[in-house]
Amino acid sequence: MSRRFFVDKENIDENFVVLTGNEHFHFTKVLRGQVDDNLTLTTTANEELCAKVVKITKDKTVCEILSRAKIEDEQSNVFVFQALMKGEHMDYVVQKCTELGVKELTPFNSEFVVAKADASKLDRFKRISQEACKQSGRATIMKIDEVCSFDKMLGKLKDFSQIVVAYENENFPAKEVIEKLDKKEKTALVIGSEGGFSSAEIEKLKNLGAKIISLGKNILRGETACLALVSAIMMHLDYWRK
Repeated sequence: MSRRFFVDKENIDENFVVLTGNEHFHFTKVLRGQVDDNLTLTTTANEELCAKVVKITKDKTVCEILSRAKIEDEQSNVFVFQALMKGEHMDYVVQKCTELGVKELTPFNSEFVVAKADASKLDRFKRISQEACKQSGRATIMKIDEVCSFDKMLGKLKDFSQIVVAYENENFPAKEVIEKLDKKEKTALVIGSEGGFSSAEIEKLKNLGAKIISLGKNILRGETACLALVSAIMMHLDYWRK
């Protein structure tokens, strides 16, 4: 099976495609790729290319395009809104949400968030998602939005008819909400940080029509809560099939 790489549409013309930056480094230094190797390339225009390496220089790998195909939308209709967490906890959420097939992830700040947002975080999240795609065989990279405020996140949620919020002080069973979700509708999952949500934030979410649920008696870490809820919903909505 040929290796999969991701390229910007700006690096593609009618007959050739060029790998640069991290993808060029990964192919040449990590995999020790050679001229005549066959590669599978996914573009930012959701196109899959089969290509053969024809030239390698210090800063780029040039491939001849052998065939093109449009990628069918393999992603779910599940969107995750995750309150920003420290370091490796957030990295883990990005990686595993990518593997599980989440369509889009939006990190946000809330009252009890202690992690700091900066531009380098978004770049790192995108690199982690891209590597998770390669590892899992996913053909399209999960979209990751810039870190936003809680109020801006609420504005984004207005586009969703199905909003599920995990909250440690709620007793309503998750199963009763999940069983009523419609696969044809977009589903938003909202997860708090290490400090959870304030009661005022929960009230604002309720006012949008969000369903506030319990994930059981145990208090879960933010990353555990996120992946447990994503997995349960993916199973219910029947995304786990080949």
